[in-house]
Amino acid sequence: MLAAFVVVLYALALPYLGLMGLAFVGLFVRGEERLTSRRPSVSVIVPAHDEERDLAPTLASLSAQDYPGDAEFVVVDDRSSDGTPDVIAAAAARDPRIRGVRVDAPDRRLAPKVNAVNHGIAASSGEIIVTSDADCRYPAGWLEGMIAHFAPGVTMVVGYVETTRRGGVHRFLHRFETIDWLSLMLVSRSLTRFGWKFASSANNQAYRRDAFEAAGGFGAIGRAPSGDEDLLTQRLGRLPGSRIVFASRPETRVLTQPVSDWRAFYLQRRRWVSRYHHPMHYHPGFLASIAVLGFQSVALSLAVVATPLAPELAPWVAALWLAEIAIEVGGVAIGARQLDRDDLVGPGLLAWAVLHPFFIASIVIGSLLKSGEWKAGADPYRRRWLQRRWRAWRRRVRIGPKRES
Repeated sequence: MLAAFVVVLYALALPYLGLMGLAFVGLFVRGEERLTSRRPSVSVIVPAHDEERDLAPTLASLSAQDYPGDAEFVVVDDRSSDGTPDVIAAAAARDPRIRGVRVDAPDRRLAPKVNAVNHGIAASSGEIIVTSDADCRYPAGWLEGMIAHFAPGVTMVVGYVETTRRGGVHRFLHRFETIDWLSLMLVSRSLTRFGWKFASSANNQAYRRDAFEAAGGFGAIGRAPSGDEDLLTQRLGRLPGSRIVFASRPETRVLTQPVSDWRAFYLQRRRWVSRYHHPMHYHPGFLASIAVLGFQSVALSLAVVATPLAPELAPWVAALWLAEIAIEVGGVAIGARQLDRDDLVGPGLLAWAVLHPFFIASIVIGSLLKSGEWKAGADPYRRRWLQRRWRAWRRRVRIGPKRES
């Protein structure tokens, strides 16, 4: 029994170590840095639902952008019940580049946030579409830095996101969260450098309008919780000749607000994991990597907890756990120094690596027990998808005999 458990544990963990090894190698692969001096028109879309508290600083940060071309900031009020419309109106009065768009009712074909972004895209005209969130802050050169990456042939630019700036970490919670974000960004950057067009964050991404239209807009992926980020990246990546690049220069890094407490952090991550319960349209390789991360974390956590009861597990579990800690600490430390975040290297990084499998296991199990509260209506999305597949199968069954006759 113990031998079988060890086999399963290593069968799950070795692919994860392979993926982390690939991400580690990607740290040293030269990323595409072909920058262009062309500055096309840009539309920045910011969806906002009950964001009265955070929206004003975000809009002030957008107003500080020194982009030399034509730019518009379209803020989409997604059925807010607080003072969000007033914040938008006040900002628009100060800066003519800012204007508001109102969503009055949900769309049965699109998740609410995707619907808000879609409204913003429809109301805008920029050659390049940039999306962000209502609680973000931007360097003054953010917009120009992102657009500079649109060399010929580039369809989409995936931007770097962080929750603290250098020297701004004062609590272990925020150090843990920042390192966790950093690890996600480093993996995304490495995979993008290898040409794997899998993931992005809606906090900081940009894509060509003509590519978005050529892909058919959001289409069926718009029903999914991540239809405006990961799934959109994969959709645009399938276009013929599409190239997607990662922007991590200092001027392109977006700051999103850190969580307030551990409970909020856990609920946020549980919500993120819940979206993968609805796997339609995801790239199989992407889903496989997510599944490997989740299940190997659960298995390793169980193994660590069980070791005092089964001491013969100790050498196998210790070897695996130390290997994961080593590659995670080493990779994140190198990436942190590359991005001038060596303030994150130290005991906090080691603590993050030690706790990482337990944290992932807790949110995976938590998401299975109770899915995160997505406002996107993921269950109706899954139900509609299954209904469409059922109707298509029935049509094939009915047509089949007719063709034979």
